Amino acid sequence: MQKYHYFVAHEFSKQKRDDLRKAIEEAFKGSGLKAYYADAEVRQKHILEKIKERILETQFGIYDVSNNNPNVCLELGIAMGAKKPYWIIHEEGTKLPTDLYGHDRIDYESYDKLTKELKKKVVKKEIERSAETRESLKEEIYDKIPEEEVLEKCCKLYQAEELLHRFGNEVQDEDALNKKAWFANLSELRGHFIYGPYEVLPELGDYIAFFKIKIDDNSSSDPILLLDVTGGGNASRIIRGINFHKPSKYQLFGIKFKYRVIEPMEYRAFSQIQWRGNVWVDYVAIVRMPLSKNE
Repeated sequence: MQKYHYFVAHEFSKQKRDDLRKAIEEAFKGSGLKAYYADAEVRQKHILEKIKERILETQFGIYDVSNNNPNVCLELGIAMGAKKPYWIIHEEGTKLPTDLYGHDRIDYESYDKLTKELKKKVVKKEIERSAETRESLKEEIYDKIPEEEVLEKCCKLYQAEELLHRFGNEVQDEDALNKKAWFANLSELRGHFIYGPYEVLPELGDYIAFFKIKIDDNSSSDPILLLDVTGGGNASRIIRGINFHKPSKYQLFGIKFKYRVIEPMEYRAFSQIQWRGNVWVDYVAIVRMPLSKNE
């Protein structure tokens, strides 16, 4: 599925399928954001499971709760529970679910008005959100440094299972450097699943902390992980599912920082959201800059 889709839920009728969809798509025309509908594809899964996946994968959702449609209310509930961005729309003169009386929504009396209201209240905000996502997808130049060079030039190497942890467990992993990794199911908790080791660096200066990580689902545009360094130097980086080139394949993510004061350092991976995927961390390698004469 392409990135920067939005999910649309509405009662299934010819008028809604034709006129409502046209009104919504007209509002987002030229924005780079595209609508996704549950009936747009055939998959070998239960319809609710397919819908749930798409709600979680798309950037945000538009939910037409006109006539108190139970399917739409269920889909909206999935989005709310997963903390996915959502917009509620409602056709004036139709029944509104009682539980949604207190929620912000866009009431429309015609499809032309709906298009105008979406342009005014939704489109700009979602374009900005997608721009932030695109910006976070830009690879840092040091992400492309070969692992062999990182390992050769690192001054500190910390195996993830030897660091400190708030949750997760050590596992055997043939793809890891020493055949071991720290594994965490991110649906369990939010918090630091690796942190420490509270050690000083050899000297002051510029460094890069390389985190070697893999996840089993790289489809989400949500900010899944916060990687940071703190102590004698501070820097951080947000990692989204779609930052990973492939699922279940290790990748290096570098964080450049200045070590300004001789104080103990921490290298941390924080679960930003309770997300349905799994993550493995192989190691954290600290490299003194410059890496080469050309850097």
